Amino acid sequence: MTLEDVKNYLRDVSQNFNSRDSEPAKQCLAVLKQEAVAAGDQQAAKTIWCFEEIIEIQDKYIATFFQLKTEEFYDAWCTLERVEIELLSLTRHFQDVTNEFQISFIARQTSRYQSVFPYKLFMSPEIIKIEKTCSICKKVISIRNPCGHRVGEIYNGEMCSRIVTESELIGMSIVKDPMQKYSVPFILNSKGDGKKDYYNYSIIKYLIHRLESPFHEWDVTWTKNRHPHSRFSYVGRNDLCPCESGKKYKKCCLLEEGVLRPHCQFTFKVKPPDHLLTVEYID
Repeated sequence: MTLEDVKNYLRDVSQNFNSRDSEPAKQCLAVLKQEAVAAGDQQAAKTIWCFEEIIEIQDKYIATFFQLKTEEFYDAWCTLERVEIELLSLTRHFQDVTNEFQISFIARQTSRYQSVFPYKLFMSPEIIKIEKTCSICKKVISIRNPCGHRVGEIYNGEMCSRIVTESELIGMSIVKDPMQKYSVPFILNSKGDGKKDYYNYSIIKYLIHRLESPFHEWDVTWTKNRHPHSRFSYVGRNDLCPCESGKKYKKCCLLEEGVLRPHCQFTFKVKPPDHLLTVEYID
């Protein structure tokens, strides 16, 4: 297998996603990178690192699709975060201008998938970094003791980062825009036998059941729409209106043809089967 074979494999990602085996491509790149490093060719090693990242991004994006299909929602959320992080690392060094390897497409769809998850609040730890080392030279780093390697740059086909080897947790906050999106709060089961997932995944279920491929493009817009009053028969006339306006039901939406609620509108580039083109009301 050659580098051109790897490129062709990556170009065909939307066709081979169901039977994808990236191990031969990874092994080929590992050998080519070892040869480039031995020859002192830093640019070639960096190029090979880029293709290694493209494989990881494609693999994880496809994995997310199948995790959603099997309703492993939190796992899919964490995989999407890894896709997002690796996209940020890659785009510093590689621009898929023509979308030859579907990188722009994956970046766009990753953001859209994240937007329809029900997770809105996250745990954010406050940490003092006592000691950190360079991932390239393993040297302990401080302001007065730098190593010369720049974070995010590629050396010998590996990206430089800082590894925290000693730290202290001083606090925990609840935030809307976290540094680490995997820190989703879950409620502990009252029986003490693990966490309980009370999140409503109805919107994601609606979406994923209508997609046959991770490379079928879709988009989403949020508006408001009137939901039938029959869905709110449990709400009394003097209760607060389900539209969350703060007014009484009888002086708000009860005077209209329905209750004004957030509405999620999906647009599919590849049309789903007709029997799935339905409107669903979700609490």
